[in-house]
Amino acid sequence: MRRLKITFGFCALVCILGWLDHVFCLWFLLCSAAHELGHLLMMRLCGVPIGSIRLTASGAVIEGGFSDYRREILCAAAGPVAGLLSAALLIPVAPRGAAVGLLLSIVNLLPLYALDGGRILRGVLLLCCSEERARKTAYTVSIAVSCLLMLLACWATVCLQAGLWPIFAAMMLLWRAGERDQ
Repeated sequence: MRRLKITFGFCALVCILGWLDHVFCLWFLLCSAAHELGHLLMMRLCGVPIGSIRLTASGAVIEGGFSDYRREILCAAAGPVAGLLSAALLIPVAPRGAAVGLLLSIVNLLPLYALDGGRILRGVLLLCCSEERARKTAYTVSIAVSCLLMLLACWATVCLQAGLWPIFAAMMLLWRAGERDQ
């Protein structure tokens, strides 16, 4: 790896999370690190060159070169798998940390491009469909999931009186999904 880039947005996110709940912030950072280490380990095992890691308010972006879709699928899946394994290991000693790791892995498996689930979906589609068909299918799935997320967020805000956090979380996911692949 050549360099680590930390953006102002990432620093602001950590400060806000730390101010709201410093224990949650610590677990979030540790579980995020385990997730990203899963990606990095699989990239090393697959011989994928690693350029840099950029930490942003909407997540980490590892810049690397993929030579085929199978490797991209494996490397994208490695993060959530590492997150689920670390969550399983944390259950007996730190249930709150396990919950954070589980939630982080579930969110990353959503089929929104730029998230791991979207990268996995795109890779699988590219293995069995033309590039145009794969792009249209992945886009349609992303739109459907985005609409469902916003509906659930609005329902939680209104019916469960959860405040604006569900809508904020859904908007963060949509923002992340809307980012272009670097």
